[in-house]
Amino acid sequence: MTVELDGRRKELLELNLKSWENEYTLPVATKLDSSLKKNTAFIKKIKTSLNHDQLKNILSDIKSLSLEKYLSEVIVSLVEGMVKVSKSDDIAATMEICSAFHQRFGVDFTGDMMNQVLVYMLNHRDQDAADDEKATQQIISRQKNLLRLMGEFYAVKIIRTGSDILSSIDPKIVKLYNLDKKRNEPLITLLLKYLLNFDLEQGRCLSAVHSFLKRFRHLIFDLENDILDSEVKHVLKQIFTIYTEATLKVAVELKNKVGKLQVRNKKASIRTGRILEEEELELQEATILFANFKQTLEFLAPLVDVSLPSTILDADLLDDTNGNELEISNENTVEVVKQKSSGMEEDAYGIWEDAKEKAFYTIIPLLEELLSSMQKEQGEETLSKRENLDESQSSGGKIQDFLNRLEDVRSNDMDQLVVEFNNLQLNNKATRNRIMRFFIETSTLNNLRYYTRFLKINESNLKELIEDLITYLDNGFRSQLHRNKLNVKNILFFCELVKFKMIPIHVIFHKIRRLTLDITSTNNIEILSVFYENVGRFLLHEPEYKDLMRGMIDLLKEKLKQSNLKVNDKLAINNLLIMVEPPAVKVQREVIELSPKLQFVQKLIRSELNKNTILLISRLLKKVFASNVGEEESQALLDSFARPDLLNYDNLPALAKLLHTFADKRVIVIIVDTIVENIIRGLELNDFRMNRARMSQVKYIAEMYNHGLLNYKLINDLLYRILCYGHPQNQPLPNNWDIDIDLPNNYFRIQMCCLLLLSLQSVHVEILPLLKKNTNKAKARAKAKARAKGKGKGKGKANMADTAGADTDYENEDAEFKKRKEVNENLLSVFVTFFQYYMYCKEAPFPVDVKFKLDDMFKKFENVPGVIRYESVRDVVKKLAELIQTKEDAETYLENEEENASEPLGDDEDDEDEDDEDDEEDDVDDEEDDEDDNEDEDIEIDPEEEEDDDEEEEVGETDSEEGDSDSDEEDSESDDDETDSEDEEDEDEEDDIDFSDVSDDESLPDAMSELEKERIEAEKKFQSDLDKEFQRIMIESYGTSTQGQVGNTRKPLPAPGQLFQENQNRPNVASNGKIKFGLLTKSGAGGKTNTVKQLHLPSDNKFAESVLREQENRKRDRQRIMSLASQMGD
Repeated sequence: MTVELDGRRKELLELNLKSWENEYTLPVATKLDSSLKKNTAFIKKIKTSLNHDQLKNILSDIKSLSLEKYLSEVIVSLVEGMVKVSKSDDIAATMEICSAFHQRFGVDFTGDMMNQVLVYMLNHRDQDAADDEKATQQIISRQKNLLRLMGEFYAVKIIRTGSDILSSIDPKIVKLYNLDKKRNEPLITLLLKYLLNFDLEQGRCLSAVHSFLKRFRHLIFDLENDILDSEVKHVLKQIFTIYTEATLKVAVELKNKVGKLQVRNKKASIRTGRILEEEELELQEATILFANFKQTLEFLAPLVDVSLPSTILDADLLDDTNGNELEISNENTVEVVKQKSSGMEEDAYGIWEDAKEKAFYTIIPLLEELLSSMQKEQGEETLSKRENLDESQSSGGKIQDFLNRLEDVRSNDMDQLVVEFNNLQLNNKATRNRIMRFFIETSTLNNLRYYTRFLKINESNLKELIEDLITYLDNGFRSQLHRNKLNVKNILFFCELVKFKMIPIHVIFHKIRRLTLDITSTNNIEILSVFYENVGRFLLHEPEYKDLMRGMIDLLKEKLKQSNLKVNDKLAINNLLIMVEPPAVKVQREVIELSPKLQFVQKLIRSELNKNTILLISRLLKKVFASNVGEEESQALLDSFARPDLLNYDNLPALAKLLHTFADKRVIVIIVDTIVENIIRGLELNDFRMNRARMSQVKYIAEMYNHGLLNYKLINDLLYRILCYGHPQNQPLPNNWDIDIDLPNNYFRIQMCCLLLLSLQSVHVEILPLLKKNTNKAKARAKAKARAKGKGKGKGKANMADTAGADTDYENEDAEFKKRKEVNENLLSVFVTFFQYYMYCKEAPFPVDVKFKLDDMFKKFENVPGVIRYESVRDVVKKLAELIQTKEDAETYLENEEENASEPLGDDEDDEDEDDEDDEEDDVDDEEDDEDDNEDEDIEIDPEEEEDDDEEEEVGETDSEEGDSDSDEEDSESDDDETDSEDEEDEDEEDDIDFSDVSDDESLPDAMSELEKERIEAEKKFQSDLDKEFQRIMIESYGTSTQGQVGNTRKPLPAPGQLFQENQNRPNVASNGKIKFGLLTKSGAGGKTNTVKQLHLPSDNKFAESVLREQENRKRDRQRIMSLASQMGD
């Protein structure tokens, strides 16, 4: 289009120049029509139909009509038509028509036409036009249209300079345009200077310049275009460059003016609580004008190569120097660093309590989407039934029914209520008044947030109701400022509207400002306290409010400095400031820089560890820590093993296996303690952002159990701790909404227990190594029997007696293992029953994912006796009581069996070698027992646990016994055990002290060699001397005399479960009022000799008192679950 137009321009340019030189005249008809009718019609046509569609007709009339007599009328009509030409095609058509007139009539036509055009292009002050908006817009539109036509006329040389038409121009017009002095200047540059210099600050010619350059920029700025002379191009470029720079200065001033007006209006609106129309109108005009300047500058700047400052391009109109809107000094503002809780990406400012509350106030569904989605979900039958029901009720009944449901909004779905209200189609004045009255009369403060959300969703349909409600609350607020009256409901309703951003900013801060300025007035501090408590931090940290709120806080601090305040007022103001800006601690977080070796260790465990690389990483870690391990290395290793949340979830089994194969027993104790403490900490915080870390910790505990690092007792205690932590007296109750960390609609604890149970390979994991060990021992004893048959008669009898005793011991151990398996299953069945009771404490229905996990858990343990899924809470409570009693009987039976059982010497030696290592695992169990107040059983450690942690060592010993077929079995076992005990003695303390009562031991086996007997006798004598000296020290320490000689015979170490049972079954208080305790000592190589001394401590001794108190607490805790079941049964 542009190329074709430029070609036509060149053609017309040549013809028009020839016409100026009288070398060309438009060809006309031989006989021109001079009829009045046709000439008059032509004059009317060019006045009203000067467009592209009429171009051919008008050109035909110009060639066929005799227009000389009507030329003046033709020119007037033509110019009036030109004023209305604005479209691009119409401009080109007008250029063709005027060129035809110029080619036919020459300067007579062109001079008179330009005289009329110059009159129309005069600025309104020059022609005393009415100074009103409508007249101004008409002049601007007229000048814009004529300027583009003048550009076309100059391009095709219809007009050239002022000297060509000076004789035809009115003298007044000549004077106004200075044509006589600038007669040789091109008319287009003359007109541009005249128009662009007029009223630049008001942007009168912004649109004219924009449209002119949009059409002719290629003619001016394209160097290859030769339609215009180079000199004219250069002048035009200078004109537009100067105009752009001048416009830029005006735009900067306008931006600052708009910023000042905004600040002034905000201050005025906050001061008065209302928006002043005159001031707002002034701001609106300045804003629109600046927007026009900005739009034009963005178009002009690239053309004339002028760079725009960033302040003009910014969307924010406020001047940077006017950021302090309330003109209150900020000198006292202290920048602090908010302290965040470790391990969480929590809200730094505490605006919302949790993500659920934040979503409630910030995620608002669109009404249209809500209605469409509900209509899709509901079927046609439901809609028809509802229509029939609506027809049977009156409009008042419908609204009343809706209001009744709205009042019970907590048990009704808010989205459903919104849809029902819109389906009623009763959004009229009467309905709005009814709802307004309902809001005013309601007394339920907890539902205000739901009512406000209802209004927010229906904001587009209930604008009048919202405005009336805001006006009502505003007036009520104003009355409270001047009266001795405090309406908490209105204040809370107002705050809820603020949170949903439904109240204008000036209304909010007018209230805060008035309350702050008159803070000593009646109830103002109380009102401000309620306001700040609910929306203070929201206003301070929300972007659109924070600047004004910061000013209000500064104003409050200034009020605090006044000397006329009372002490109570100062305390109240300090409380307000703390409420909005809680004191923050500047935390300097120390970044621990690890050495390259430790960085390598962390990289191995956290990034490279998986089931395929575990062997390689284990070897590398042993090489890294082959040398001396310092405190820093130990801590780095502990951190790597104690942070399962930093590993890929699928690599947790590999981490547990690596811990089992690499770490020391003491390291395991610390890691288990850390993981359990983190789980409890997660229960305390109950932060959804920690959920992944909490699940990984539970999974890690399960994997540690699967690899034999823990016993089932700890797993059982942890399960109860997860369910009962935080509940009053560790007793969950149905629908207890007072426990914030475990609400009835929070199902995460159920998910944790399901994950822990589903991750267990079996509840018999800790027993399997013992069974394997027992099987290996049986094989070894079978070989010993075979060897015994082939030996001499005398010695054969001794060997046969020894192997017979070993068979009996094996059978006893096998029965013991079966009983332990039954105990674990009983523990599981009791917990699963209690778990189902806990499930009834939660709101139904459960989420789908929770249901799936529960189904998987019950399916996994469906073969375990006692694991049954019950249908009602009564069945659960009844069965829970039965299972508890059954479990207690089983444990009592197991303890009695262990008390009466005795072991051969060889087995005693094996167990004694393991005692030191098992003490650390028992410490883990005891520490968990002390924390767990909700267990359903006595705190005890099963005796078989003493062998759990030494599975690999025992298997190794058994293998060595099988391999040594030529040596005596008893001697082989004794030698191996002695070697192992000496190795462990370097790591553990020489003596482990424990208080217990012991039973008499059996005599030494007859098959013991003479050398072994001599060694044992020497050890007994040495141990006896040590016992006597230690007994003397203990008697002197406690101020008591010896109660009798203690035998020095070796006796088996009793299990902790036996100790507790004995302490419960017989009194500990002696006849003289003292408490009996047993002191256990070890001596000899590997601590193989045990001796128990009887001590009598005074009853007022702190240690004795703590033991008695602990026994009473255990007895009381045993009845807790029974009490819970009886309460639920009632």
